[in-house]
Amino acid sequence: MPLERELELERTVVDAWPALECAELDGWLLRSSGGPTHRGNSVATLAAGSALGLDERIERAEAWYRERAQPPMFQLGPCAAPQGLDAALEARGYRKEGAAILALAGAESVARASASLLSADVSATPSATWLSIAAGASRFAASQDVFLGFLGRLEGRCRFVTAGDDEGRPAAVCIGITSGARLGIYAMFTLPALRRRGAARTTLHTAAKSAMTAGQTELYLLVESGNTAARALYAECGFVDVYGYHYRVRDAGK
Repeated sequence: MPLERELELERTVVDAWPALECAELDGWLLRSSGGPTHRGNSVATLAAGSALGLDERIERAEAWYRERAQPPMFQLGPCAAPQGLDAALEARGYRKEGAAILALAGAESVARASASLLSADVSATPSATWLSIAAGASRFAASQDVFLGFLGRLEGRCRFVTAGDDEGRPAAVCIGITSGARLGIYAMFTLPALRRRGAARTTLHTAAKSAMTAGQTELYLLVESGNTAARALYAECGFVDVYGYHYRVRDAGK
């Protein structure tokens, strides 16, 4: 089956980022969460039934987001359905944004390649330090309630990693979200003043070791296509690009 692995991975990612509100639309999943994330506020287009034509399908999705005072947004990866959706959205005035890549690596490979002498810890609940960085200093700072609600919907599937810099100061965080034999790496963030000291690499090492302990053999992560520094780090740690995806969004009034 063509794109079988890509479809399975995309379903894993949808499962790992539960939205506050969802609705099914003839195979599509409409998602609304508030806050800054594309993923939690867009249409997952991994499947499409035959009950609706393309124009009606898009118009119903637009109406759903209009009811929530949100701009309509669609996530488009290699398995987006139906065919021609990306071109149809572009013709309707949707702009392309949020281009990103899903990368995959073996947990053992990441643990080996990212080995570090820096300190780190991992826990099943977020510490005050972890929250101060992940929710207080990152892009979620202006919508902490949205971020905390997302964490609550994951119902114990998270591992919260905090790494220190070379002086032991808390510097970087990530969330490991469990999905079967995989661990997804999300919310990677390093305090700007403490970057390039190895803390981000240490979070990956710690997350990989945690995955191995739990019997999870693979790690995946999502990274913006234009983030060359992060992509270089991930490649050094064993991650290989699998596919790209992007979003289409139409501004209010268009």
